[in-house]
Amino acid sequence: MEPEFVEGDRATRFKLLAFVGVATVLILVDLLTSPDAALHATDPLQALKKSADRLLIFALTAFPLCVGASIYVLRLGIKVKSSGQYPPPGLRPAVRTRVRRGRRAKWNALLMFGLAGILMVAGPALICTWYSISRLATELSHPNKKMQPAPRNGRS
Repeated sequence: MEPEFVEGDRATRFKLLAFVGVATVLILVDLLTSPDAALHATDPLQALKKSADRLLIFALTAFPLCVGASIYVLRLGIKVKSSGQYPPPGLRPAVRTRVRRGRRAKWNALLMFGLAGILMVAGPALICTWYSISRLATELSHPNKKMQPAPRNGRS
């Protein structure tokens, strides 16, 4: 039996390249705005605060990208699982792709579900990391100030 192929689509290829371009620009901007080594040597606390600010910008920009990519991959995994073939019928891949059926399609669907889960966790993990670092920078800037516990039952 001769292998079956689905031809690539130019519009899908452009969308994929645009997504990769946005991710690359995001990483480059993050690298170009990093605090320099002189700031780390002279004022490490200020460097930590700048790094926390950069991480916030990166997290708020990467969060929608991660959520969108995870939704896309999850929907693709559901389509592959229900149709029993990869790529599912009606999907226009970016490049010429061989149609896989059976066990290989099932493994592709499972990998897509795993990737969707990882992408869903990545966005909130970045925001939690920013929160932890910004809180650390705040605590380090006020070393003698003790954190007061929250009052219980409305009492002071």
